[in-house]
Amino acid sequence: MARNKFTVDGVTYIDLSTTGIESAADIPAGKYGYLRTGERVLGTGENMSSNPLSGKILAANGDSICHGTGNNDVGYPELIGTANGMTVQNIAVGGATIATGTAASHYISTSISDMRSDADYILLEGGVNDPDFGVSLGSLTSDYTSTLNTATFAGGFETMLKNALARFPGKKIGYIFVHKCGNFSENHYNIAKQACEKWGIPYCDLNTQAPPLGYVDALRTAYTNSGDGFHPNAAGYEAYYVPKITAWMKAL
Repeated sequence: MARNKFTVDGVTYIDLSTTGIESAADIPAGKYGYLRTGERVLGTGENMSSNPLSGKILAANGDSICHGTGNNDVGYPELIGTANGMTVQNIAVGGATIATGTAASHYISTSISDMRSDADYILLEGGVNDPDFGVSLGSLTSDYTSTLNTATFAGGFETMLKNALARFPGKKIGYIFVHKCGNFSENHYNIAKQACEKWGIPYCDLNTQAPPLGYVDALRTAYTNSGDGFHPNAAGYEAYYVPKITAWMKAL
C-alpha cells in the first residue's frame, strides 16, 4: 500500500483516490473502512475469511498491460492482490511476446518456469505484441503430444498452456484476454480461445466483455495512458480490469 502514501512538509498522507473502494460492499461486513471519497463507512461486503483469494499466492506472466506500464508499473495483478490480501509475483515484461524467436526481451510461453511453483492462482496474458513482431499465426495441433512450434502464435500459445499445466498441476490457471487494441486480430483471438478450450484453461474475456478502449476516442483518453489505447491507466484498470478479473478468479 506504500504507493498510496505521499509526504508533504514531513507529514504523511494517504491518497484515497487511488483505492478501488467505491462502496460499503467493497469492505468486509462489520468492519469500518474509507471510501475513495474519504467517507468512513461500515462494510456490508463479504468477510475476508470467506474470500477464496485472501491469503493466497498469485503469480502472473504477460506483457506491458499485465506489468502495469503507464500506471507506475502497477498492473492488475498487484491491484487485485492488494485488494484481496494476496501475495503477488508478477514477472510480466513490456513488449513481451508469447512466441519465441522475436526481438522481444521476454517470451511468455517459455518463461513459465520462472513463476513461483507454490502459486495458488496463475494468470497468463499476452499476444498483443506478437503481430507487431511479424509472428506467423500457425495452427493448433490435433493432439496433446505433437511437437509444438514456439515460433508461431498458435505453437507458442499451446506451449504456454502446456507448460503451465505441467508446472502447476491442480492449481487455478487462467488466461486473460485484454481489451481490443493493436493488431491482435480475430484470427489471433480465435486461436487463443480454441487453445484454451483444448487444454481446459479458463479465460477472462475482456476482448468481448470490456469496451474497445483502443478505438473509441473518449474511452482511449479517459482510460488509457496518455490516450495510447493500449496501456490502461489507474482508472482503466479499476473500471474494466480489476472488478471483472477478480470476480472471475473467485469463480475458478
